[in-house]
Amino acid sequence: MLGSAEGDFQATQQWFGGLTPPNLPFYVYADPNAGGAYHLSCAGTDVHVLSDPALAPGFLTAEIVEVFEAALNNGWDCGVTNGESLSRVLAFDRHPEIAGDFNQTEQDWWASGHPDHVNDNSAGDTDQLASGCGDLFLYYLHSQLTFDWPSICSAGGPALGACYRSLTGYDPAQGFRDFIAALSTIDQGGTLALPPSGNPFPVKTSRTQ
Repeated sequence: MLGSAEGDFQATQQWFGGLTPPNLPFYVYADPNAGGAYHLSCAGTDVHVLSDPALAPGFLTAEIVEVFEAALNNGWDCGVTNGESLSRVLAFDRHPEIAGDFNQTEQDWWASGHPDHVNDNSAGDTDQLASGCGDLFLYYLHSQLTFDWPSICSAGGPALGACYRSLTGYDPAQGFRDFIAALSTIDQGGTLALPPSGNPFPVKTSRTQ
């Protein structure tokens, strides 16, 4: 974890436009009871991380991202779907070794009827179905619609749909429909054909063929 933390901080800083959060430095505690990682507020720089050397760097990166979200203060909220999902996918970008552990949340969201957590941001950060939806939608913005992470972070907004509108200028309800249509092309009997990374995009759609 120590070997990657500085690089992960610098990458996150670049994603967030060179921002330096207040309340630095980070104080990181290896905690066998952390259950992943946590801090007591979105801006909190005292971070408890599970004491697993293979997984800890990725989980720490997610908490670092949440601190940057709070500092940027443009709509990303670590306590609900949009901020939780952004912290996850950016952590996966830096540490793909942890991404596969979260693929089931994407499958469960799809199997549950794929409710719209893009435009409804009311679900808390422990709602795994909502986070699975959010992860996939952020992958859609990044890998299907080709927006880079700094642009996505800068767009922010009170929900992922608002981020989509800011980036594209289009109705977020239509954006969600297009997102579902894209995922439908990889539906195999109710299960999404996902790679180990959890990011299936880009996919061919009627608009890209």
